Amino acid sequence: MNVETPIWRQVRAAIVAEIAAGEFPPGTPLPAEKLLAERFGCAIGTIRRATDGLVAEGALTRQQGRGTFVAGHTPERSFRFFHLRPADGRPLLPDTQFLDFARLKATPAQARALGLAPTAPLLRARHLQCLAGEPAMLEELWLPETLFPGLDGQRFAGRPGTVYDLYQREFGLSVTRIEEQLRAIAAPARIASRLGLAAASPVLMIERVAFAVDGKPVELRLAWADTTSLAYFNSRA
Repeated sequence: MNVETPIWRQVRAAIVAEIAAGEFPPGTPLPAEKLLAERFGCAIGTIRRATDGLVAEGALTRQQGRGTFVAGHTPERSFRFFHLRPADGRPLLPDTQFLDFARLKATPAQARALGLAPTAPLLRARHLQCLAGEPAMLEELWLPETLFPGLDGQRFAGRPGTVYDLYQREFGLSVTRIEEQLRAIAAPARIASRLGLAAASPVLMIERVAFAVDGKPVELRLAWADTTSLAYFNSRA
């Protein structure tokens, strides 16, 4: 153990590395806290402190009387990253309509956001999010091709669960954190037409980078939302 780094941080880093490496697939339990304490030569309280943050981030879940499990990306869990709602704050699950899929080279800005070399190969998927049957948000997802080997449009569109469930289940990438920038813009014609708006109508543009449990950026997402009758809700404990 590195004496300069608190033991609980070292334990957390070791658990994160094992989750990222697929040693604990979604839904599987971690070893009992007593066994982890013996393994790392520390107190059970240290193990609990190491895992508390991962529980708060949604990477782990605790089940009373059963232990601590690696969280799976259920629709409910993924929904915490979807912030668009009716103005009354009532949560609605979106209906996702797949549009297209392509392989392209990263622009300088995309490469910086994803920590990639210039012109690195990217996968781009586009879909339309609808709420209550009406177009609400157009999204472009940009993914490092090296992290998603074999992913194509058919596989992306035919996934049985959410996008983040696909990342976790098929590629071992569990999204636990996002960073977003928001700004109001006049919608370009191609965006406006997808949302059923007139060109140059005001929309909310959202730029999001999603990070896996080990802190690796795995997705750059650009979104354009019609907030005429919707609002962007976000809350943190």
